[in-house]
Amino acid sequence: MFRSRLYSLLKTSFKFNSRKLSYKILKVAPITFSALTTVSCDDQKQEITDISNTDSLEHEFLIRQATTVNVNAATQLLTVTLVAIQDTSERLRDALSKEICLVKQALEWGEEGTPAQHWDQLVAIRGALCDLNHNLRTLFSYMDYAEKLATLAAEISYLSGNTAASDAICERIDHANRSCNNQKKLTHDLQQECLELQQLAIINAPHLEEQLKPNDKKRK
Repeated sequence: MFRSRLYSLLKTSFKFNSRKLSYKILKVAPITFSALTTVSCDDQKQEITDISNTDSLEHEFLIRQATTVNVNAATQLLTVTLVAIQDTSERLRDALSKEICLVKQALEWGEEGTPAQHWDQLVAIRGALCDLNHNLRTLFSYMDYAEKLATLAAEISYLSGNTAASDAICERIDHANRSCNNQKKLTHDLQQECLELQQLAIINAPHLEEQLKPNDKKRK
């Protein structure tokens, strides 16, 4: 009898405690799951932000890299065109110096004392001058377009934050402008000297006007 009551009491106590424990588990568990869910969402947001920042940095890097390539290409174009202008200008001035020398010799020797090959050399020099002037004008046109391209590359580099490349090509543009202007001045001064000598020669030796007249005037 005593054993039956004791067993019944223990059984009832076990059921009550089991229900109480189940209630505590149900009460605590949702809070824990909610906290875990919140932490998981925050982690996902942080990951998305990190990915977005990474993509933005990659795009900016690629844009700056592309602007550097453009700056290098524009700089190379400026350099090649400038070297061509300097070389052609020097050859033109050499031809002008030879023409001046031939005209002075013709004036000194006179029409009768000047050999026929001397006039042939003068005609050949003037033909070379015509070609060199044409080539030089073409090269200066190339330089105009090269400067426009370089200016655009400098502006794009500046906007992308690549200020070092932008400053470098701006300096290169200024250097090219100064060099071109210097070449123009040197050539123009020598052309003026040659023109004044021809005018003086025609005044002092009218009989040599036909030989001393430039090729373009002869064609007219």
